[in-house]
Amino acid sequence: MKNIKFITLAVSMFLLMLSCDKLLDVEPQQSVSAETVYNDHEGVINAINGAWASLGSSNLFAGTSVFQSDLLANNDELEWIGTFIGYQQMFDKNLSVTDGTISGKWNTAYNLINITNNVLANIEVVHSGHQERVEGEAKFLRGVAYFELVRFYARHYGATPNNSHPGVPLVLTPTVGITEDSYPERATVEAVYTQILSDLNRAKSLLAPGGAGANGGRATSTNASAFLARVYLSMKNWQSAANEADIVIDQFGGAAALNDLPRSAFNNDVYTTEDVFMIRQDATSHAGSANTGIGTFFSSLPGYGRGDAFVTSAHRARFEEGDLRNTYVDDPEIRSIGDVPAMYYRGVGTDAGNTMTAKWGKWDANIPVIRLAEMFLTRAEANYMHINAGGTVIGDAPLDDINVIRSRAGLDPLSELDLEDIKNERMLELCFEGHKLHDLKRWEGFTADPTGTELPYDSPRLVMPVPQREIDVNDNLVQNDGYM
Repeated sequence: MKNIKFITLAVSMFLLMLSCDKLLDVEPQQSVSAETVYNDHEGVINAINGAWASLGSSNLFAGTSVFQSDLLANNDELEWIGTFIGYQQMFDKNLSVTDGTISGKWNTAYNLINITNNVLANIEVVHSGHQERVEGEAKFLRGVAYFELVRFYARHYGATPNNSHPGVPLVLTPTVGITEDSYPERATVEAVYTQILSDLNRAKSLLAPGGAGANGGRATSTNASAFLARVYLSMKNWQSAANEADIVIDQFGGAAALNDLPRSAFNNDVYTTEDVFMIRQDATSHAGSANTGIGTFFSSLPGYGRGDAFVTSAHRARFEEGDLRNTYVDDPEIRSIGDVPAMYYRGVGTDAGNTMTAKWGKWDANIPVIRLAEMFLTRAEANYMHINAGGTVIGDAPLDDINVIRSRAGLDPLSELDLEDIKNERMLELCFEGHKLHDLKRWEGFTADPTGTELPYDSPRLVMPVPQREIDVNDNLVQNDGYM
């Protein structure tokens, strides 16, 4: 494919994410060939830096991986008043094959994948004491990138009996020049998931475990388990999802590692004990202030945010009285997110006056991709389904895990539990963090467009199209249903 062939992102984004590890603090090269980039240890390390920067860009975890999920699956939690046509189309569930944010995610993910393929093809030039770590990071990055691609651009896992429906192209070797391999077909969803599991399990075996910020905030074995928990949950492999989530919870020290208050998990410049996987940002990143950055749309503060997506009263009405995840402040003197001790606030910047989430209010704050709270909720759901299928509990009982989350939210514990309780806690705890679309599909639920037309979880309107320019270049690609 046209956009998979290029590796220039590797050398143009190195400055965006540099590690505290001396080996990863290599100055990036500019405008060099693939042979030059990957012919020695420093070049490969620079390249893996570029791949990490891609993952933390506004086209992935610092932006669209959160925002596109929430807009597409939105029912009555958000209102959209922005002027970006592509996002208006997502809010309306009427996507365009030429939309720039849709092609941006695709291009960024495949550029990242091509970088990792080059790193893996040249792993022998990496110093022997670092080969396992570099290979593990590359496999981790590739597995995560394919997971993001397949769950946005393909129908959900389980849509056909053998998952034989089209996924995304699998490209596992460096793409250099134009050959038949430059125009791959879409692999099946089953094949893509098999590759994701292979990459993440390999990363898990190569990398050391660790808590928040381990390996300089890069991938660890524990991070791989956290993403495996997500993958297995989407596959409805309940036992494996519970097992992986349990590994993460145990490594982080259990409920004691949760922040004291829900609000404390967001807008941080440093790691907190709850941060399982974090995208680091700083004054040079700019992802948070980009047009596709999360806070650009979710914030209405003096000098930051467009106020395009605001929270509805219907969403806040779902919380129980006294829930610390539903605190609100109305203060015209707010000057930054640091002045907002609550989870919601009355906007004081662009399009002021609406209710805004306080989860995304600082353009250079770290991005909490996976929080420990998610692992408790994943273990609860997976265990609940596993037990109902005749399995035994893994780690702790679902009721206990849900009550851990409720306790941190200042709520009384439940005495009994059903699946709707688990779903409700997950929706309230993880709202506006990019889970909405994927939870909707796993739970086989419904949403609606702004006209009130009900859309089931398997509606073609909830699957993003393959970018048209990819279809134009590659005759082997087929478009998703509803976009022909």
